[in-house]
Amino acid sequence: MDGFDHRLGRNYVNRQGAWLIPALLGASVTAFLCWGAWVSAHDPKWPYLGHTWWRVALRPAGDQTLLAAIAVWFAALVCFWWPRKRAPALVGLTTVVAMVLIGGVLGTTALLPCRGGETRTAVAAWVLGLYVGNPPAAYQTPVCPGQPPLALQLGQIICLAATLIGALAAAAVLWQQPLGRFKARFVRDATILTGLDALTMPLLRKLAETGRPASIVVIEPDAGHPLLDEARGTGAHVMVGDPASARILLPIIAGWRGCALSYLYALRPDVADNELILATARTILDRYRPDPQRQPHLVMRIDDPRHAQHWRGWHAGTSSRYFQDALSSQESTAAALASQLARTGARQLLLCGDSTLALATLLELARQAWEHQELRAAAVIGRDTHPGAVPAAWDSPAPFTFERVLLLDRRSRDLRREYLATSARSMSQALPAVVPQPDSWQEQLLAMLDDMPPVAETTVVIADRLSDATMHEAGRVARLHPAVPVFVLASDGAGTSDAIFDLLRPLQRSLLVDGEVPSDAWTRVARHWHECFRLRHPAVPGDPRTRTGRPWGALDEFIRQDNILQLRSIMTAVVGRGRRWVPARSVAPGSFIELNDHDLEQIARAEHTRWFRRRLAAGWSADEMRPARRRRGGGAALVNRRVVPWTLLPADDRDRNIGYLRSQLTQLADVGFVPVVPAGGPATAAEFERIGTVQARRLGARRTWTRRSGDELSGDAGDWRVRDNSGDERTVRDMEFRASHQPLGGEEWRRTGTFIAWQVSETQVLRTMEGRAIAQPGDWVVEGYGGERWPVTDEQFRRTYRAVNGHLAS
Repeated sequence: MDGFDHRLGRNYVNRQGAWLIPALLGASVTAFLCWGAWVSAHDPKWPYLGHTWWRVALRPAGDQTLLAAIAVWFAALVCFWWPRKRAPALVGLTTVVAMVLIGGVLGTTALLPCRGGETRTAVAAWVLGLYVGNPPAAYQTPVCPGQPPLALQLGQIICLAATLIGALAAAAVLWQQPLGRFKARFVRDATILTGLDALTMPLLRKLAETGRPASIVVIEPDAGHPLLDEARGTGAHVMVGDPASARILLPIIAGWRGCALSYLYALRPDVADNELILATARTILDRYRPDPQRQPHLVMRIDDPRHAQHWRGWHAGTSSRYFQDALSSQESTAAALASQLARTGARQLLLCGDSTLALATLLELARQAWEHQELRAAAVIGRDTHPGAVPAAWDSPAPFTFERVLLLDRRSRDLRREYLATSARSMSQALPAVVPQPDSWQEQLLAMLDDMPPVAETTVVIADRLSDATMHEAGRVARLHPAVPVFVLASDGAGTSDAIFDLLRPLQRSLLVDGEVPSDAWTRVARHWHECFRLRHPAVPGDPRTRTGRPWGALDEFIRQDNILQLRSIMTAVVGRGRRWVPARSVAPGSFIELNDHDLEQIARAEHTRWFRRRLAAGWSADEMRPARRRRGGGAALVNRRVVPWTLLPADDRDRNIGYLRSQLTQLADVGFVPVVPAGGPATAAEFERIGTVQARRLGARRTWTRRSGDELSGDAGDWRVRDNSGDERTVRDMEFRASHQPLGGEEWRRTGTFIAWQVSETQVLRTMEGRAIAQPGDWVVEGYGGERWPVTDEQFRRTYRAVNGHLAS
C-alpha cells in the first residue's frame, strides 16, 4: 500500500514538473537571442562574418529561429497547463507574468546598447512602449545602424501579447458573472445545481457525464469558492449569485420558449437555505400552466432520513406543475451499501454502531426485503393465473438473502425501537429478524466472529462515527477474518471504493448510489408498481400489452413517464380533496379518516382525464377503424379503446380504475405514506366547548358497545364507560377522559375542555381509538387534544357542544 502511494506521488510530481525541461530549453534559446542582440548591436556585420549555424541563426531575417523559440516556450506552456487545467486562474497568471519577464529581458538586452548618450531611464521607457505596441526607433540610427535583432523582434511580439492576454484575462474576470448569467438564459432543459462541497461534486460530475454539460447551471454565492474552477471543468455554466434570488433563477427557469427547467438540485448543507431556494423556484413555476410533457423536479438536500421522509410526504402532490423530493446523503449511502451487501450473498449482517447511517441502512434493507417479497408474490400470481404468458414475463428477482440482522451497540435496543417506529409496518414485517446486542461493538465483534463456524455467511458493517479507534478495530477484524466482508464508514466522497486490504472496504457518505444519480422517491415507487403489475398480469402472445408489460428499463420512454405521472396525478388529486401525505408512522392513533367512495371516484376521474389527454395529444385513438398516428419506425398504431373521456368510459372500466386506485393507495401505505386530514381539520373547522354532565365508570374488562348508527366499537380494561343524560354510550381512554372531564362526586362527571370540530357533508369513515366508525352527512367530526377523532351525530353534538363564539351554525 505504501509503495503504491509512493508511485502515485512520484507520477504526480513528474506530471507537475514536466514543464521544467522545455522551460530550461526556452531559457537557453532566449539567452542565445539576447547574446546575439548584444553583440550585433555593437557590430551589425558580426552575424554575416561566417556561415556557422549560430551566426546564421542570429541574422535579423532568421524566421526559423523565431519559430523555434516560440515553439519551445509554447511546449513549456502546454506542459505547465496540462496537470493544472482545473486551475485556469493560476495558469493564466503564470503565463502573463512569464511573458512580461521574457519580453522585458529580450527588449532590454536589445535596446540597452542603443541608448547612446541618454540615461537608462530612456531605455525603461522604450521597453514599456513595447507593451503598448509602440516600439522605439532605436535601430538604423547612428548609434545602432544595423537591422533590429531577433531578440527585439520576438520581444515586441511577446510584450504586446502579454498586454493583450492580461487585458483579456482581466475582462474575463470582470465579465465572468454577467457573461455566465447571459449564457444561462439560453440553456434549454436546464438542470440547476447549487451547493458545492465534497458530497455534491461527484453528483455534478455524474450529471455532466450522463447528460449535456451545457444544460447544467451551477449557482454559487461565494465568488471565491475553491470548487468553482472544478465545477467549470465539468462543462457546466457557473453563475455567482444568490440561488434564492428570483432575479437569478427567473431567467434560467423562464427560458425563451416558456419553462425551461428540468431539475433543480438545492444541495446546500443548511436545510433552511434549500427551503428558500425551492420557495423561490415554486413561486416562479406557479406562473406557468401545468404541462403534461414537462414536469420539473425540485430536489432538496436533507441529510437526516427522518426529516427527509416527513418533508417528502408533506410536499408530495401539492402542485400539478412539478415534482418535489428530498435527497438524503444518508439514504443514498444506505442504498449503495445495501446493493453492495446483496452482492456478497451473506445471510447475516452484523451492523455496528448507533448512528443515523445505521438507522438508514435498516430502513433501506427493510424496504428492499418488502420489494422482493411483493415482486415474488406477484410473479407467483402471474404464473398461476396466466400459464400461457410470455416466459420472460415470469422473471422475478432472486430472494432477499439476509435472514438476520444483529445490532451491536450499547444503545442497540433504542436503535431498533426507532427503526420500528420509523419504518412502515409492512416493511418491518418483511425484515423481522433484527436482534439487538446491547454491548460495545468494539468489545464483542471480534469474539462473535471468532465463535462463528468458518462457513458462516456473514458481513460486517461498521456505521459508527469515523475515528482512529473505529478504523483500528475495523482493520483488526478484517485482518483476522479475511474471508468476511467488512464495510467501515470513512470520509465523504463518491461512495464505496475498492478494498483497502483483504475484504475491508471504506464506505464514503455519498449522494450517488453505485456511482449513479439516484432515482427520486416517487420514481422508485412508480417502478415498483409497474414491476408488480407486469408480473401479476403478464401479457400473452399477441396481446397489445406486450409493449407496456416490459421490465421498467425496457419500457418506451412515453410509457415509463406515464407511470411516474400517474403517481403524481393520484397524489395531487388526493391533496385536492383536502388531504396531505405524511409518513404512516407519524399519524396519531385514532385520527385517520379514510377516503370515501366519492373521493375515490373523483381521484380516479382526474387521473383518467390526465391519461386520456396525454394520449390524445400524442396521437392515440380509441377506434381501430379510425386512422391514428403510428409509432416512429413503422410500429403498431397508437390505439386503445379506453382513450375516451371519463363520461364515455364503460362502467366496468370505471369500476376497474377505482379498484386499481384502491390498490395503489394500499401500496403507498405499505411504502409508508398515507393521506391524512391535516391537524385542525378543514377550513370549516371551528372551536367548541363541551357542556353537560355524564355518568362514567372505569372498565375492568374489555367491553363492546354499539353506536346508534350501528357501528360496533370496543373499549379495553382501564378505559372509561361513559353515558350521558340521553342514554348515548361510548368508551374513552383513561388519559383522554381525565383531560376532558371534571369529577363531581361518585360516578358524576362534568364535560370540560375546548375541541375542534367540523360538520361533514359526505359519508366519512373514521378509524377511531375504539374501532371503525362512520360519520353520516350532517354528523360532526370532533378532534381531541392528542389528534384523535370521533364522529358525533348532529343531534348529540348540538346537545353537548357549544361554539366558542356563542353561535352554532344551523
